[in-house]
Amino acid sequence: MLTPMDIHAKEFSKSFRGFDENEVNDFLNEVMEAYASALDENEHLRAELAREREKVEDFRRIEQSVRETLVVAQKTAEDTMTNAKQNADHTLELAAKEAQNLRREATLQAKAQLDEAADKVRAVVAEYERLVREKHQFLRRMKGNVQAELALIEDAIAEMPDMMAEKKAKSLVEEVDRKSEEDV
Repeated sequence: MLTPMDIHAKEFSKSFRGFDENEVNDFLNEVMEAYASALDENEHLRAELAREREKVEDFRRIEQSVRETLVVAQKTAEDTMTNAKQNADHTLELAAKEAQNLRREATLQAKAQLDEAADKVRAVVAEYERLVREKHQFLRRMKGNVQAELALIEDAIAEMPDMMAEKKAKSLVEEVDRKSEEDV
């Protein structure tokens, strides 16, 4: 890879009708500074991208934790429902005389526990959905930032001088000068 020092250290052979050495050196210094700046900006963008990737990974870990919590909440709801039904059946067997009252009580208790478990599941699901929305918003913002940075880089590249076109233009000027000297 070409470094700013390579540009700075580049020497050209001298010829009879060669380029002005000071102009070449001045231009090489400008190119070296622009290239060093582009390298610095590239390194800055790489570091920023690495930081953003770490943030995305943090969001993935949070998402996984929410999923695991949801599974635990669902299992707890199922266990609670199973336990409530077992308690109701056992109570019916032990107290045939009070079966109607105990059955009603167990059903109400089971419903309350199911409602509570369902509320917990809904809360966990709502939190999960919120985190997923935040993740998507974050990723959209990151995409916009990266696209904006890429546009800046493309603009910077577009503004860089075209060395070949400048050489051709100087060659044409020299040829016209030479022909006009020959005509004189």
